[in-house]
Amino acid sequence: MTAEGRRSSAAAAGQSGAAEEQTLRCLRLLRNGPSSYAFTQVDATAALAAARTADQGEASGLPLRGTVLAVKDNIDTAGFATTAGTPALRGNRPQHDAPAVAALRAAGAVVVGKANMHELAYGTTSDNAVYGRVRNPLRPDRIAGGSSGGSAAAVAAGTATAALGTETGCSVRVPASLCGVVGFRPTVGTYPGGGVVPVSTTRDAIGLMARTVEEVWALDRVLRHPHRTAGAGPSPSGGRVRLLAPRHPFLDGMTPELRVAFEACLASLASAGIDVVEAELPDGVHRHATACGLRIALHETPSGIDRYLASHGLPLRFAQVAARIAGPDVAAILRPLVRRPVPVEEYRHALERRASLGRLLRRHLQRHQGDALVVPTTITTAPRLLPGDRVDVAGRALPAFATLVRNADLSSALGWPAVSLPAVRDGQGLPLGIDLQFPPGADTALLSVARTCERVWATERHR
Repeated sequence: MTAEGRRSSAAAAGQSGAAEEQTLRCLRLLRNGPSSYAFTQVDATAALAAARTADQGEASGLPLRGTVLAVKDNIDTAGFATTAGTPALRGNRPQHDAPAVAALRAAGAVVVGKANMHELAYGTTSDNAVYGRVRNPLRPDRIAGGSSGGSAAAVAAGTATAALGTETGCSVRVPASLCGVVGFRPTVGTYPGGGVVPVSTTRDAIGLMARTVEEVWALDRVLRHPHRTAGAGPSPSGGRVRLLAPRHPFLDGMTPELRVAFEACLASLASAGIDVVEAELPDGVHRHATACGLRIALHETPSGIDRYLASHGLPLRFAQVAARIAGPDVAAILRPLVRRPVPVEEYRHALERRASLGRLLRRHLQRHQGDALVVPTTITTAPRLLPGDRVDVAGRALPAFATLVRNADLSSALGWPAVSLPAVRDGQGLPLGIDLQFPPGADTALLSVARTCERVWATERHR
């Protein structure tokens, strides 16, 4: 690779100097900044050693040299425990990286630590009873979102330049929205699998977080090769990108200030050759989504965790993990499954509803000649957490899970690729993401459109 090519790759990976310098910068922020409980484990010595090795390999043009990575604590990372934020797995120390982690390390990324999360990835607040509640670096009295809250908080705080999360529901994009970073979930099956404490084999995906789309794309390029299952995808609109913007229920419950800011962002895209068309979703979409998403996960979690435990030689099974769950919200969801698992017939019906949901959305896009959906990622900026797993939204106490996942959940239920972009700010300067949801396999097109949107909205903010 030419020197110019190395500089280009380094810029794409967020490098602002040698890998060691970038790692030291992140570690200083971690050591000197206020605790946000973003990490469950940090290994500064190993991170610096890996950074020096990456610097020595500069002549080979490592594409991610200078990327300092936080890895969600349900993804296997050699040298660390994989706890999934739950007591029973504190002693789980895998000998090998998950394939995704191994690929990023081989490309020069340095792992600084394991990111805190909502216990067993079953929640949206990252209020972890074992490792502490992840605080939003922008406002420590607010939540960071979840379940990949520590990953988003680490990037927002600068203690990592990028992060891996996982998304079954909206676990990458919700915290990305609340912390003001880019959060990307690929089409399910795009990245090499394995080495992850599962929630749902049907819906799980490793997701990426960084400050810019270009930084996310640098990680994506490494992970997708040679697993190139996600291409550009056709453009139904024949050239100009056409985004469909349903208003109901996606804008319901937003403050007038946030609604105006969201609409202004959409209006600004016309100058970049992106058409935005208001088109409400067909009847049945939300009914199918409600009926399929959680039931699929609840059926698949016990057997998925059992397979993970067995593959790691751990003398545990799901029932023993569930018995030791620390968070009352997660215990209330998962412990009943030990005695009353979701019946197979209910699971099959949920899969049928999921297939119907996919057909409905595909026909909707075709009917309106649309490439994708565009909605606010969440209806609120980072809220305060209230007792009873509720959040304060404009003075109303609302259930955290249902409120925070509502807008992004369609694409997650289907395993479609999506990205949340920091675009809107409220009167207190807190960010709100805008979510692009593309059909499966159109990951490249999604990231290309996301990069255009990011550029337009950055220009608007600086006027």
